[in-house]
Formats: sequence, C-alpha cells, structure tokens
Amino acid sequence: MKLTKEQKEELAQKLRLPWGRVELLCDGYTVTLNVERYKELSFRVVIYVNGKWDGKWFDAKKEFPEQKFLRKSVRQLVSTAERKKAEKAFGKRAVAKDKFWSGSITIFTCDWLSGKAALNHLCKVCESVQVAPNKESTELAA
Repeated sequence: MKLTKEQKEELAQKLRLPWGRVELLCDGYTVTLNVERYKELSFRVVIYVNGKWDGKWFDAKKEFPEQKFLRKSVRQLVSTAERKKAEKAFGKRAVAKDKFWSGSITIFTCDWLSGKAALNHLCKVCESVQVAPNKESTELAA
C-alpha cells in the first residue's frame, strides 16, 4: 500500500517547517523524516531508519538493506575539463580504459533538500509506505 497524493501533500507540508517530523512504516522498517538545521540559515530533511542512521550504510562497496532508503550520489573522480585535457594528452581510448580517468565514486547520504523529494523516493523504492500510527493516541486508548 502506497501513500495517496493527498497524504503525500499533507506530509510534505509538515516537512516544510523547521523541525518538522513525519514517521512512516516502509517495508517493515520505521522510517522517520526530520527537518534539521544543515547550515546557518539552511534546513534539510534527514532520514532515520528504525530511529538511527549508521555510518557504514554510506559506503557503496558493501550492501545493507537500509541503503535503499538513502539518497544515492554518484560523482566522477575527475572533472569533465580535466578528462578532456587527458584525452588530448593520452588519447580517448586510453582515458576510457583507465579506471582513474573514467571512474566514479558512489556514496549514500541521509539528507534530502525537501520533504517532497524524500517522500517520492520512498514511494519509488518501497513496496509498502504507510503513515505510522500516532504513539500518543494509542497510549491514550489503552
């Protein structure tokens, strides 16, 4: 079961304000989205899986099930301008075969620019995305 368009808009609205918070149940994991301070006057949406994030999840060389919730970032090792200089010096074939000149690095990060982007990613990668039941209302009912 995925989130409806109205639910996504409501949750994204909560994540527009500083220190906003949304809890979701995604494929059996509790995923928390928090709006936190990133820089002096800048905020980002930070994702927590089962109440935490672990530094080992950020390394793309190892696979963890929690990585699917994180933002994947692929960067070239060398800028395009430097690569073109190398192609002139060494030839296109040599540069294309060399791992340094044509290589890239992949990392996972736990922050998103907006709540809408984070919600869209979760709906894309997860089979089931639901709003977590409110802990306060369940405690009052008991």
